Amino acid sequence: MHISEARVERLVIHRVGNPSRGEPLQLSGKAIGVDEAVSALILDGYLKGIVSDKKKFQFVHETDLNLNELYHYSRRFFRGEVDLLEVSGQIAKHLYGRSQHPNIAAGDLLVILFSGLGEADAPQRALGIFKAEIQEDFLTIIESGEVFDISHASGINPRLIDKGALVLESGPTLYAVDRLGHEAKFWLDDFLRALRVPDSSSTSKLVAEVIEQVAEEIADPAEQLRFRDEVLTHCKSEPEVSPRDMADMAERYVPANEVNRLFDSAAESYGFSLQSEAPLPAQGVAKRLEKFWSKVGVGHGVSLLLPSDLSLQNVQSEKGENGELTLTLHLLQRDA
Repeated sequence: MHISEARVERLVIHRVGNPSRGEPLQLSGKAIGVDEAVSALILDGYLKGIVSDKKKFQFVHETDLNLNELYHYSRRFFRGEVDLLEVSGQIAKHLYGRSQHPNIAAGDLLVILFSGLGEADAPQRALGIFKAEIQEDFLTIIESGEVFDISHASGINPRLIDKGALVLESGPTLYAVDRLGHEAKFWLDDFLRALRVPDSSSTSKLVAEVIEQVAEEIADPAEQLRFRDEVLTHCKSEPEVSPRDMADMAERYVPANEVNRLFDSAAESYGFSLQSEAPLPAQGVAKRLEKFWSKVGVGHGVSLLLPSDLSLQNVQSEKGENGELTLTLHLLQRDA
């Protein structure tokens, strides 16, 4: 997404409280323009800070995407059926209705109309939805003749997004961020109702974590080592692998329902729907697994860090008469 030619057209500011605490929803009566200085701050902070492949999401709904409120409101605006003030009010009311959790703070909601996003020959508009929950303190220097004074002010830092979304005119794709959503993940789950769009890096990381969990489920140390070697050999012999490939190998060692549970749990934690046939760079998966498996337990509370070309085959332990412990390690050198 190219944003170098983006512009701030107009914006509306509402104040959204938490209804469970009796805090009101205060709606603005007009959309406003901004000067060049404010526009530059918004473009360099809010817009630049949200456009990233790692923050790309897609609106979802269980039955019909048009029943997703934010998607429906934005489509009506981009079709010209409502103006910016009206759609911003709909968005603010929807957010207010989803702000019931006791940990959700009140804040200022900025709904911003951007234009000029994307390719130069096909620019598009976008609706920026940003909620500022934290007011930051600033010191300002005041010059009056030969006297300098200092004063205090508080305000919004546009380079530090609390909660944000950028809804694109072109379809159900959006960018989203929730910096403060560790306790109440309502912004993505309840307000936007969006799932992350996976990229190869995030999917590779998820698959590697699941395979590492599968290895821990294998009780027999020899079987666990055999599984690890099989996975790494496969990843190093193929240019690409898929989640389905890895699940098939895992199911030879762990029941299929347990493998499916681990994949489903990881996908839910990562916040996206996993495509079982999605091609992944095999070397990337192998490197992540080697990092996981470089630390190997040999019993008695002892662990080793092994280089990637060595695998532990078995361990023999022997206790001496004076309490000394002798460990004999049998290692296998993998082919380069």
